[in-house]
Amino acid sequence: MLGEFIMIAIIYSVIWIIVAFKFADRNWKLYYPTMLFASLGNALYDLICYKYQLWQMEPNGLPVAMIPILLLILIGMPLSTWVYLSKYPFRKGVRFQALYIAFFTVIYIILEYVSVKGGSITYHHHWNLLWSLLFVIVMFTIMRIHFKKPLLALILSAIFAIFLCLVFDVTLDKMK
Repeated sequence: MLGEFIMIAIIYSVIWIIVAFKFADRNWKLYYPTMLFASLGNALYDLICYKYQLWQMEPNGLPVAMIPILLLILIGMPLSTWVYLSKYPFRKGVRFQALYIAFFTVIYIILEYVSVKGGSITYHHHWNLLWSLLFVIVMFTIMRIHFKKPLLALILSAIFAIFLCLVFDVTLDKMK
C-alpha cells in the first residue's frame, strides 16, 4: 500500500487537474510564464534548502520522497496558478481582489493543514502554519504581480526570500 503522503499528493494532483479543466479558461498560454515562475520558485526552494528545510514533504516510509515533490512542482503549482490567474478579478476593486487572494489562501492553508495532520508535511527550524499563511499571502500577491510585471515580481521575490533567510537563519553554509 502506498504511504499517506503519496496518496495525499496524488489526490491533490487529481483535484488540481479536475479544477483546472473545469474552472480555468482555455487560454493557458497567457498564464504560462507565471505558471513556470511558481513552479520554479518551489523547485528552487527544494534544491537550495535541501539540507535546511523549513517545511519538508515526508515520504511516510517510502524511499521515493521525490514523487510528491515532483507532483507539486509539475502539477500542483502550475495548475493552481492557472486557475488562480484565469479567474482573477483584474477589473474589480482592490477589496474584491484582496478577498480573492484570501479565498485562494484559505484553500492552500486548508490543504497544508490536512497535509501536516496527515504527516505529509513537517515543519522545522521554527516554521509553522502561521508562517505558511504569511508565505501563501505573499506568494499569491507576487504571482498576480508577475502576471503583469515579471521583473518587479522577481525583485519582490528576492527581497522576501532574503527576509525569510534572515528570520530563519538560512545561511549559505546550510544551503546545498
